[in-house]
Amino acid sequence: MNKIKAQLFEHLIELERSLMREDVRADAARLNALIDDDFIEVSSDGRRFTKVNVLERLPKEQSKSRKPLFHNQEFVGRMLSDTVVQLYYRSALRRIKGGQWHFSVRMSLWRQDDQQNWQVVYHQSTPCEAFALEQP
Repeated sequence: MNKIKAQLFEHLIELERSLMREDVRADAARLNALIDDDFIEVSSDGRRFTKVNVLERLPKEQSKSRKPLFHNQEFVGRMLSDTVVQLYYRSALRRIKGGQWHFSVRMSLWRQDDQQNWQVVYHQSTPCEAFALEQP
């Protein structure tokens, strides 16, 4: 069951990256569609967030002058079941323009709902050593 089809893998990478885009993070309705009601996030500092927390926090983040910039690379995906996919990748986050990069490994679980839409149900970020950022 571990092998993921290329088309699904690319689609889920696109969805994962969309959660890091400014326009999506500012749009509570779009976030609501992408995030499962059972969502749990464990942040890089060990805090736990639910969907409600994320829907409250992310749109406000865009109204501040401190808009995060994300870079991610080296995605790996595997099917855990017919309707659950695990994505693993390396990520760098810069919280303010010109600030320092914070490096992490990230893992997300995406689950397909009854309407065949994929929603993130779990996300975790773990700090790691700095790595070279690949150019797009």
